[in-house]
Amino acid sequence: MHRLATSTAAIILMALSSQISAHEFDSGNAYGGVGLTFNTAGGLNATGFQLFGGYDLNVKINDDISTAVEVGYMDSGSFGGFGGSADGLWTALVASTEINRKMDAFMRVGLDFGDDDGVLVGAGMGYHFTPKAELRVEYVIRDNINGMQFNAVFHL
Repeated sequence: MHRLATSTAAIILMALSSQISAHEFDSGNAYGGVGLTFNTAGGLNATGFQLFGGYDLNVKINDDISTAVEVGYMDSGSFGGFGGSADGLWTALVASTEINRKMDAFMRVGLDFGDDDGVLVGAGMGYHFTPKAELRVEYVIRDNINGMQFNAVFHL
């Protein structure tokens, strides 16, 4: 099952890569973020962080679902005892839809290339304080670590 899910996510990301590479870069579509993560693994809890960057694609699904790609680094924090910690790079495709002028809902699917390598999926909501500043609350599931994330996002 793990290999099938990883292969499926890889195929989706590769299929979108042609759209991404054909897309003319616009710095106004770029954004970065930093977040605090509250993680669980094997009954243990840890508080970690992440840094990420993203790019809004000019690809809409059904004319109302926006798409973006993100790449980031996550450190789970220490689970203590024999739990250790996990860190590494990840990448994801994000699909979002506007709820109202200030809020949107989104989901993601991607791959983790770190200690918890494999598929990741998540869903959450974002609140736009300004057109350039957003706060996201999200729950992400990885192969071994699940986490609630609070991310500050800054659009260029």
